[in-house]
Formats: sequence, C-alpha cells, structure tokens
Amino acid sequence: MDLLTAVAVGLAVVATFVVKQVLAFYNKLDRDSCEALVLQLEDPNSVKPLLCPSIWSEATKKLSVIIPAYNEQDRLPATLDETLSYLQRRRDRQGPAFTYELIIVDDGSKDNTASVAMDYVRQHGIDAVRLLRLPYNCGKGRAVREGMLIARGEVCLFMDADGATRVSDMELLEAALKEVAVASYGNRKQVTATPTAAMSDSSGPLAIAVGSRAHLEKAAVAERSALRNFLMHGFHFLVTFVAGHAVADTQCGFKMFTRRAAAVVYSNQRLQRWCFDVELIFIAQRLGIPIKEVQVNLRSCLLTC
Repeated sequence: MDLLTAVAVGLAVVATFVVKQVLAFYNKLDRDSCEALVLQLEDPNSVKPLLCPSIWSEATKKLSVIIPAYNEQDRLPATLDETLSYLQRRRDRQGPAFTYELIIVDDGSKDNTASVAMDYVRQHGIDAVRLLRLPYNCGKGRAVREGMLIARGEVCLFMDADGATRVSDMELLEAALKEVAVASYGNRKQVTATPTAAMSDSSGPLAIAVGSRAHLEKAAVAERSALRNFLMHGFHFLVTFVAGHAVADTQCGFKMFTRRAAAVVYSNQRLQRWCFDVELIFIAQRLGIPIKEVQVNLRSCLLTC
C-alpha cells in the first residue's frame, strides 16, 4: 500500500468515525427531546395531583416568571424574595388587573431546593407560586422548556435562580416586546402597543426580548485570564456562525417571550443543556419572530460567557 492510499484510507476511517458520532449525537438528541415526562404541579394542601396547564391555552395571567433551579437551596430564597416583593409592589401600583405567577422548575436537585421552593408555595399559595419537579437532572434547557410549556401568562420571562439580573429590568423587556411585536399571521404587520390592538390577533403577537450584558464586555475582558478570553471569543465566533449577529449576548439568563412566541419556539426546542439559548435564537430567526436585545443591570459586572 503506497502512501497516498494509506492517507486516503486513514481519512476515510476518520470521516466515518466522525459521521457516526454526529449521527449518534442527533439520535440521542431526538430521544431526549421527545421523551415524554409525566409532570405534575405539587400542591402542599392536597393529595390530588394538580394538572399542568398548556401554553397553547388562553392566557389567564398577565405575567409568568419561570426560574429553573438545580441545587440552588442557598441562592434561591434571596431571588424569590426579591422577585415576589417586586411583583407585589407592581400589583399595588398597577391594580388587580396585573396578575402573575412564579414557576420554579426543580431540575432533579440533590439538595433541598424543592423543599425551599415548596415553602414559598405554602406561603404565597399555589396560584401565585408553583413548583414543577423534574424526575432527574434533565438540563437547564429542558427545565426552562417544561416551565414555559405550562405557563399561563400573556408574557413569559425566564430568569436564573442566582438573581444575577435586577428583576425590575423585566419592564425594559416588556417595553421592547411592545416595540417589535408582529401579528402571528398575515404579512407580519406590526401591532400597536395598546392591549386592545395586540389582542386583536387571535393567536397573540410574536416577539422576543433578550437581556444583554454586552455593554459590560470591556470591563469583563480586563478582569479575565487570557485563556478565558480566548475561549469566549471562540464561542462567540461559533454563535455568530450559527445564529448571526442579531444578538450579541445569547447567554444572559433573562429572556422574555410573548405567549405565542413561547409556544412556537419552545415546542421546537431540542437542546436540553448547554447552548439551548443559541437554539432559541436560531429557531426564532427561522420562524421570522422579531428579537430585541436590551441592556440589563447586573449585580456583578463580570460576564460569565
């Protein structure tokens, strides 16, 4: 066997191995994403299971806040206290028409995260605070997806359990949704920001607003090691290759969706863990859903991506 033949055979073997690994990954991805989890909301005041609502049903709340949590028993209480306090102040300000729910999705935690969350369900009632427990650690992407699919809000926000983003900044995201919202059907005619006009579309308007820490990148680069900066720029290159330049910061855990946008995007989500945010942006772009990036305030000035 001459050298060229040996090289050709070697490349063929490597290519075959790579193709098999890629196919195995996608097969596993399909199995994981299609696996039906039998989930029920936990009601501390009843032995009967509480059936989960559907994102495809008509909204019965103004706002749903989804918080995925994995082993967050220490950080979760401060986040829940701040979030619930803000929501109550806002309801006092806007009146009883402002209704909300907080959905905590326990992603198979091994600590007392579920117990901590259940204390808040008891304190505030299951209509306002809900606990959804996954049977095992499925990944943050799956946890957010399952929470979104049972949300009752006209707009749905997911935020991280560490409370890194100031919760009141959700009002900035709401304003962005109204600014870019388009009708679900027709020629993508932009709807107005008035509630009556927005609800004239029977399926609800389409829009996504994503929190961004991109304005803090220079300060973060100065603080990080050269290796972390190299890895960050490499990741950003891959994200740009997949999702383009529409969103500078895909990894910020503070994203808001109109109900219709949440329904169509999360129903098509496949990634269960890392990079699920990038997939959400990619799906939204393919479906023609407008996305608005909004600067948000962080408790820490360091980017984590």
